Amino acid sequence: MKTIAVVLIIMALPLGLLAQVDNPVQSSGSSGNLNFSIKKEANTDTKSSGKLQFNITTVKTEEKTEAAKEEIIAKDVTPPFININQPVIKVGFKTQVEGKTLVLSGKVEDESGIFEVMVNDIEAAVAIDGSFQATIPLAYGDNEIVIKATDIKMNVGSKTFVVERKAAEFTPATAATTEKPDVNKMIVWYAPIKPGTVTDKEVFNAKACIKTDLTIQSVVLYQNGWEVFRKDFNESERKIVLYQDAEKRDSCTFYLNEKIVLQGGENILKIDVLADGVVYSREVNISYNMITSNYHALLIGVQDYNDPAIRDLDEPIGDAQKVYDVLVNFYTFEPENITFLKNPTKADIIGTLHKMRSTISENDNLLIFYAGHGYWDADMNNGYWLPSDANQDNPVNWLPNTDLTNYLSVIKSRHTLLITDACFSGGIFKTRDAFNENRAMEQLYKLPSRKAITSGSLNVVPDKSVFLLYLTKRLSDNQEQYITAEQLFSGIRMAVINNSPNIPQYGTIQNVGDEGGDFIFIRKK
Repeated sequence: MKTIAVVLIIMALPLGLLAQVDNPVQSSGSSGNLNFSIKKEANTDTKSSGKLQFNITTVKTEEKTEAAKEEIIAKDVTPPFININQPVIKVGFKTQVEGKTLVLSGKVEDESGIFEVMVNDIEAAVAIDGSFQATIPLAYGDNEIVIKATDIKMNVGSKTFVVERKAAEFTPATAATTEKPDVNKMIVWYAPIKPGTVTDKEVFNAKACIKTDLTIQSVVLYQNGWEVFRKDFNESERKIVLYQDAEKRDSCTFYLNEKIVLQGGENILKIDVLADGVVYSREVNISYNMITSNYHALLIGVQDYNDPAIRDLDEPIGDAQKVYDVLVNFYTFEPENITFLKNPTKADIIGTLHKMRSTISENDNLLIFYAGHGYWDADMNNGYWLPSDANQDNPVNWLPNTDLTNYLSVIKSRHTLLITDACFSGGIFKTRDAFNENRAMEQLYKLPSRKAITSGSLNVVPDKSVFLLYLTKRLSDNQEQYITAEQLFSGIRMAVINNSPNIPQYGTIQNVGDEGGDFIFIRKK
């Protein structure tokens, strides 16, 4: 235990006073305040001394309570603390870099929370724990780097340092000096092989061949300004063929083959090769879109019947036209990929479905819309569409659900969605399953699907369709880039039930290749 020595020097005390220290308190080694209290006791005897008393105590500092912390935050006037991880800053030394950009990273801390971090007026990317990163362009020579961090109380902290971008050392050109290498021949992109490539694969293999007789110091791959790959070469590596490109069978000084995760939309890939003190760069862009296939549609409207015994309708062709307008104006359906059959015969419908077997690929999507009469044969346990040449007393020209589902099973689209607005249209479902689990949009698209939305079940629906009204309204009002068939159905189901005697249906068409995915409408940008 440490002992506190208290030396008390009393000079020129009045006569009759006696200085005395009562019960001195020794330090226990813990932090605290050392308090002195001085007390004088009077003595009636003028010859005797008074008593001068000192009490020494220690007081421990209390810990902050949660309430105190909240009060500190509320009254926060302290700027954020900035710590720089990269580049390494040494006091008294100038930081030097060779590239034309500086990747700066660090961490900011503040009790109130970080509002933003700016580096030379460029906003940095900030993680939840305060880590930040920014890529800053550099001029040759000295560059002043200013970091400003602002907390949620608008307190601003800053840190400034200087980075020197080194200039290349070279010998002035003479008649014997070789020309600067052609960067397009020096850096050859293999994947993506051309600018503007579009892929539906999130993970992409970036491939490039570096061909040069120069001495390579480093190769760096950037994605949207962020360094995603770096190779620094030691002395023994710089003058040899490092990799053999098996795909092209070319000898590369360095062959880059790096997996990267693409961001949605455009990704700019750039390679920097530092060789003999000079940086050579070449970039290419690639776009990631999870859905790159074509969207096809078959729209069928039947309202005029040859058989006088079958009542003509007024709305089906107009309803099919409304669906056409919504698909072309708001979604990624091109007019040349839409087939519109008005009052078709059974042969017209069968012939069109047969042709689609060869025109629609396994990466394409197909929407089929039918408006017209439907019929349910309870004894046969089968439903039918009635084309324009249908006869009430002879079913030879009726189109049974079994024929339709047979074609849906052999048209090799990734996704097929059947929308029917007809009497007894619910008969297309041999069974109806519950809604899909809440899975990511990309996962729903990857799995093939065969789904149907119908205006009712096994009942009669009116000619003027409430179902069609809310279907087209939901599609045209939607502002999301992606909407699934299930989301579309959920958005119209209660509106149809509340405004008509029908209960619309949604489900899987059984035994035709559904694997649990869903049809996804993509809204035009």
